[in-house]
Amino acid sequence: MLHYANGTEVARGELAFSNAIPVHSKCIEWTPQVYFVGETIKNLESELARASKLKCSSCGLKGAALGCFIKSCRKSYHVPCAVEILDCRWDLDDFLMLCPAHKSVKFPSEKSNLKRRRSGEMCSLTSAIAPEQLNFWSTSANGPQEWVLCGSSLSSEDKCLMIKFGKLCGATVFKFWNPKATHVIAATDSNGACSRTLKVLMAILNGRWILTIDWIKACVEANRPVNEEPYEVNLDNHGCRDGPRTGRLRSSNNAPKLFGGFSFYLNGDFVPAYKTDLLDLIKAGGGNIIDSTEQTVAQRDNGETTSQMIVVYNHDYPQGCAAKESNSLVFNRLAEAKDVADGIDALVVPHTWILESIAASQLSPYPSC
Repeated sequence: MLHYANGTEVARGELAFSNAIPVHSKCIEWTPQVYFVGETIKNLESELARASKLKCSSCGLKGAALGCFIKSCRKSYHVPCAVEILDCRWDLDDFLMLCPAHKSVKFPSEKSNLKRRRSGEMCSLTSAIAPEQLNFWSTSANGPQEWVLCGSSLSSEDKCLMIKFGKLCGATVFKFWNPKATHVIAATDSNGACSRTLKVLMAILNGRWILTIDWIKACVEANRPVNEEPYEVNLDNHGCRDGPRTGRLRSSNNAPKLFGGFSFYLNGDFVPAYKTDLLDLIKAGGGNIIDSTEQTVAQRDNGETTSQMIVVYNHDYPQGCAAKESNSLVFNRLAEAKDVADGIDALVVPHTWILESIAASQLSPYPSC
């Protein structure tokens, strides 16, 4: 889950003092009229207002910004809901979706070899990858590699370059995180820091390369595979350093999973899509999910539970609340989590502890509650 105020992303520590709008990263990518100019997001408020009136054709709740590509079709979806519908078809280049009723319709890209971005402009990078570069793998000692690429917060231009590079080297390019990914190409700011997206965190947990777009540019310029290490991202926008490298080395050394031996129970209210992401991260890190505290108590009493149990509470400040009121609410969440933890002999951590641990690829110190 990301937060934006006045068109720019807001760090978690600043949420209590801003009018930040929470929005899921997948929804940003697939909402029709939302786009970026540099690091500034455009049309977010107007698209949220439009979506607030639209019910999801799957779950029935409002906030469904993603519509079928067929303009006469009245179906709208939340992105996570549409992803779960097997008969939906997706154009990952032009960010278009066809609902099950219209899945036989061709996308514009299927009617023509002329690929256009959502803005309608021609991709201007045709000169970056020329026909004579078809011998990309000819100098590779190990022969062609099966690369799988995934972009994180890339600009439209960089997405276009990544897709074209994938065609050059024969790589598969995924729009969303996929466990098969070998390289995540992450946008970075002027300090070389990447955003802490789900894709980046998943890549750290799975020991994948997290690289800047400069690696792709270097490969294109050299017309051959270029060593990844000089282009590895070593900083995120929360100040955490060397997580990608540490995670990659953990994986290559067959070290235990980061959350192996831990069982997690998420207590209290979380934004549903964000909670899903947290649970996915925990499971990817080898952690176990506790669905019921009653079941945990029974297992403990029977001597069946050997893992360290952790109760997680939501540490995000609510939107639009004064700082004093927000602090009080977070304190109440902590108190409720403590009560639950006392009943199952568990530790208590804020959800940010999970994110910080993954970002560093090592367990953060437990907070003294």
